[in-house]
Amino acid sequence: MRDATTVITGATGFLGREIVLHLLASEPDAHLTLLVRGRDETEAQARGIALLTAQLHGEALADAMRRVEVLRADLEQERLGLAARTHDDLVGRTVGVIHGAASVSFSLPIEQARAINVDGTRRMLDLAREAGAHLDYVGTAYVAGEREGLIFESELERGQGFRNTYEASKCEAERLVQARAAEQSVTIYRPSIIVGDSRTGRTSSFKVLYWPLKMFARGFRVVPGRADTSVDVVPSDFVVEALAHLRRQPEREGQVYHLCAGPERSATLGELAGLAARFFDVRRPIFVEPKLFVRARPVIDRFTWGRLRRILIAGRVYTPYLSLNLAFDTQQADLGLRGTGITVPRVEDYFSNLFRFAVETDWGKKLPGGE
Repeated sequence: MRDATTVITGATGFLGREIVLHLLASEPDAHLTLLVRGRDETEAQARGIALLTAQLHGEALADAMRRVEVLRADLEQERLGLAARTHDDLVGRTVGVIHGAASVSFSLPIEQARAINVDGTRRMLDLAREAGAHLDYVGTAYVAGEREGLIFESELERGQGFRNTYEASKCEAERLVQARAAEQSVTIYRPSIIVGDSRTGRTSSFKVLYWPLKMFARGFRVVPGRADTSVDVVPSDFVVEALAHLRRQPEREGQVYHLCAGPERSATLGELAGLAARFFDVRRPIFVEPKLFVRARPVIDRFTWGRLRRILIAGRVYTPYLSLNLAFDTQQADLGLRGTGITVPRVEDYFSNLFRFAVETDWGKKLPGGE
């Protein structure tokens, strides 16, 4: 494939896959190159093709196979782990880069988190610079770390601490991207907590907010958090459609966009619990201060077992996100999306779709197409 191409990282992840599918549907002339990790070329190709075959069929799949190429790559290696000739050929054909690959583990040692989130970002910036191409960087609103209050798109480092190495390394990566904005074309997108598609509920990532909901659905009525805590949640289709529109706008150069619900469209944990209670036809949960929940871990571990106990242990890293006191201003994103109809829907209009998909797939264990 010698066509001019848009390079995409993170395509095998939940949001990356949705971006690929959206671009294929909305940009019929686009050619995409997916940089995919794999033990060998066969595994990388299989992983890349699987994200297409899981959702596309017939002529749509055949068209995608003509317009998508998969390259085995490793963002932790110089030249992305590509042979010199392959790398130079890719540079010569690249007209755009969407960099969404990241380690999303909250518990990695900081050097390991930096290896992909910071050094990997540097290498993608280098590729875009060599190609003379624009780079769209998918960051996170939680580079705000432990700050409180209203966070503006123009802000990054304000002396904040971080809850985990994911936040810290993503902040370092964004600092690098912003520094490069003086010499190359970049745009930064900061989504908040991403949940499934608002229309279908589809997701392959059942983390963060799904954790307390899963506890609740399994019959555990004590949930860490405060009922009045504001939670900024955005469905994946909003994030994808917003990014796809904004990346085509001439004013995108050097911009930072909060792809977030913002103060007006955020919901409280109590409101989300009410929606869950109605869907599952159970009583509302009892909220417990996260710090007390943490202190009670020995008791919880002793008197829970099986699947519920595994859920409780696996989700502990998300506890801090259930007691935040911050909001994300979306002025620049709202301005860039004005008149497009691309807006964050109200949670009460789509949360039942998330619950339904979660139940039908047993919280990700029975995903359609083996996603």
